[in-house]
Order: sequence, then C-alpha cells, then structure tokens
Amino acid sequence: MSGATPIISRAPGRTVRWHPLALVPLALSGWVYYPITRVYFYADDLYHLSQIAGGGALAFILTPFSGHNYLVRNLVFLGSWHLFGLHPALWYGTVLLTHLLNVWLLFGVLGALTASVPLACLGATIWGTCPLSLGTVGWYSVYGHALTATVLLVVLDRLARLAAAGHAVPRRTAWLSYALLLAGTTCFGAGIGVALAFPFVLFLLLPQAWRQRGVRLAYVALPAITLAVYFGMKRLSEWIEPPSVGELFKQLAVTMGLRLAPVLLLALLGFAISGTMLGYFFHPQRYPDVRDWLTIAAFVRGLGLVVWRGDWKTRRMALAMVALAVGVYAVIAGGRAGIYEMFGASLTQAATATRYHYVGTIPIAVLLCQILQQVGRIGWLSSVPRGLALAAALAVLVAGYARSDFQIDEHAAARAYVARTAQEIADAVAGTAAGTTAFIENGSVSAGVVGPWLELPFPGRAAVFLLLSPSGDQLDGRRVRFIERDPKVLEFWGERPNQRLAHLLVAPEQAGR
Repeated sequence: MSGATPIISRAPGRTVRWHPLALVPLALSGWVYYPITRVYFYADDLYHLSQIAGGGALAFILTPFSGHNYLVRNLVFLGSWHLFGLHPALWYGTVLLTHLLNVWLLFGVLGALTASVPLACLGATIWGTCPLSLGTVGWYSVYGHALTATVLLVVLDRLARLAAAGHAVPRRTAWLSYALLLAGTTCFGAGIGVALAFPFVLFLLLPQAWRQRGVRLAYVALPAITLAVYFGMKRLSEWIEPPSVGELFKQLAVTMGLRLAPVLLLALLGFAISGTMLGYFFHPQRYPDVRDWLTIAAFVRGLGLVVWRGDWKTRRMALAMVALAVGVYAVIAGGRAGIYEMFGASLTQAATATRYHYVGTIPIAVLLCQILQQVGRIGWLSSVPRGLALAAALAVLVAGYARSDFQIDEHAAARAYVARTAQEIADAVAGTAAGTTAFIENGSVSAGVVGPWLELPFPGRAAVFLLLSPSGDQLDGRRVRFIERDPKVLEFWGERPNQRLAHLLVAPEQAGR
C-alpha cells in the first residue's frame, strides 16, 4: 500500500460509538425524518387504539395480528396510549428517537466490524437516511419493526466488540442476548427471521463460541425455541379470543404460497440492495429497471471482491451478514407471498412495500461498508484522503435527498376524519336533552382512513367515540348509542360481548328508527 493517508483507519471498537463523527449520521437522519412528528394515526393504528379503548387490553396484547405475534410491541403501544392519549406527535417523537438510537448503535457496530470511523459514519448515514425506512418510521403500527432493529443492533454491538477484541462470549452476554432475540420475535415478524438466522451469525462472528458447550447448545436450539414461542403464543391467544376470519385467511394464504416464497425473497433482496445503494437516486415505482440491475450486479461483484481480498475473519463477517439478510427476508417472503398471489399482485411489486425493509437493510449496509473497505485498498484509491472521500460521499447523499421528491404522508385524511367525526358527535349530543340517550347514525369510514380490511373492526363514529371517551358510554351527561344499519357490522361486534362496541352499536329498531 502507498505510504499516504489511507482511506481506512483503525479504531478501537469499544470507543467508536462515542466518536464525534457519530453526530453526522444522527444529524442527517434527524433532518430527513423529523417530519414524521407531524404524521397522524392511520388504518391499523386506529383499529388498535379502538381495541385498547374498547376494553380488550388483554386480548389486544396477546392476539396475533396479520400473522405477527406482537406481545412486546403491543405492550409499548398500550403504554403509549396511557402516556400520550390522542397526541400523535408524542407517539412519533418516540419513533424518531428510536430510529436515531438505531443509527447510533449501527455506527458502533460498523466501527467495531470494520475498524474504521469514516466507514461507520458513512454506513450509518446511508442506512439512517435511507428512503426505505419510511415504511417503518412513518407508520406507528410498524413501530415494532424499529424495535426489532434495536434488539438486533444491541446484540450485534456487543458481539462485534467481542469479535474485534478476540474474546469469548461471557455467559451473561449469551443469555441476555438470547432473551432479547426472543423478545424481538414478538415485536415484528422480521424478528423471527433474525432469531432463526442468529446461530449462523454468532458462530461466524465468534467461532470460539462454538467451543463453549452451553452457548453452542443454546444457540443451536434457538430456531426451534423461536418457532415454539411463535406457535405457542398463537395457541394461547386462541384461548382468550378465537382468531378472526382475516387471520384464518392469512394462515391459509401462507400455506398455499410457500412455493412462491423464493421468488419474493429474491425480489426483496434485490429491492433492498438497490434502495440502500442508490438512496434518493432510487425510483421504487420503476423497480426493477436497468439501473437496479446494474446496482445489484455491482453489489454482487463487490461481495466477490470481499471474498477474494479479505482475510478469513472478513469473509466470515460477510457470510454472517448474508445469512442475516436472507433469514429476515425469507420469513417475510414466506408470510406474504401467498397473500399477494391470492390477489393477483406481482411479487416484484410486492417487494417494493417499504415497511418490509427496515431490519433487512442493516446487514446490507454492513456488507456495503465491507465492499467499500476492500475497494478503498485497491491501487491509487488507497492514497485518497479518508476525510475527503467521506465528505464527497456525504455530499452526494445530501444532494440526492435535496433533489428528490421524497415526501412523508402525514395522513391528513385520517386526521380530518377523526376531527370532523368528533365534532359531529359533540353536535348530536348537544342537541339531545340532558339525561336522555343520544342516538347517532354510525355511518361508515372510508378505506382511505382505515385501509381495505378494517371497515368492520373500526365501525365509523362509534369507534371514534371510543377514542374520545376511553371509559363509559356517556358524553356531557347523555348516554350515547350509535345506530348501525349494516347487519354484518352488528354481527361482528355482537360476537364480542366483552367489548364496548358491542354495547355502543344498536340496530335501527332498538332506537325506534
């Protein structure tokens, strides 16, 4: 190598996370995603809020939704309701802080794995500002995906520093990581993929862990324990509340669509690679185009360079990240391929749903930094000042964001619907004599507010009333009932007598209409 200042610098893993350059990805990620604090509740958010306010907290905590076990995520959701009420800025403030925490943790992980502060800064910035993150941080119901990333990064941070120092895994660290990984499986479905792949990640990053008998036995059993927890929680939830028709339909779709999972897996990986590398120069609505194929090809060639020029430790690290990415996306593909097939949707376009990519792009970002590390050691590139290279790369990232049409959907229609409905309820109650019952037409809610699946579970004005009046059935001294003219809605809630909506909704004849 040249005697000039190299683009790669060595830095102790234990101190990298506190390096001043950590402020760069934090500042840029905050700049891009601060507007999420103006986002309103939407679709699944409103349904989950009505579940909590409707008196079904235990069922809400334990019942799977859309195939996910949400124990930890739902506990966080419940806590946010009690702390913040209907103030979405506070909810999304916690999402933003979680995202920034993840950016900082990734900075430390990259610093330990690559021993380079500039690469840690660049990689954390690429991931933290990546437009693919919007599907997670821009929708509170997907917050569990961000929590899964936090779990993964906390575990990886410790293991990466142990690997950098050449130490074995302390028993306490092994068991704490085990518990965190299992908790991550109840944050979001991607956590199951993390747990299934993690034995490979552990033994590749820390080969000496294989020689620790207790650690080896525990982590070899982790995939089986993960599946046992998943199916055990589903069975437990069925004792509390029978699965909905929607959940049964999705279970059937998963079984029927497993043969298509490899196709969706490849599409997800390609989209993640292209979106991470191109950033705000990426056009997901045109995926895959020629530029995407060239980007994916460059990434694959870069992996070949890592294998060719890297030492065995570098190769093991790369293989660990490949296993992690495949594990995460394989679970997503297995859970969603059949659903898209049933609706005749293209699996390639299904892969462009950005809510699938928050955790999966973490190993992609690590691999990208490994590729850049090897490229930076080739010929004249090794003499490029590392500060200059970092500044140029950051300038390109900022320019890409500045010229893009990137927008965050604030769900103004949902905000307007809740505000309008609240006023309509208040006006109807005010027009009723004190001490009597106010009968209000329930109406319906558009799919633009609650999505295409939730018209029955979130039935119009009555559901909004739950959010405005978390306890009881009175407003301003009047008892309130909502006239529901759709027999399907009445039947749906009539089968759930322990829920407040079962009592708030009445048939027209009960109201004398």
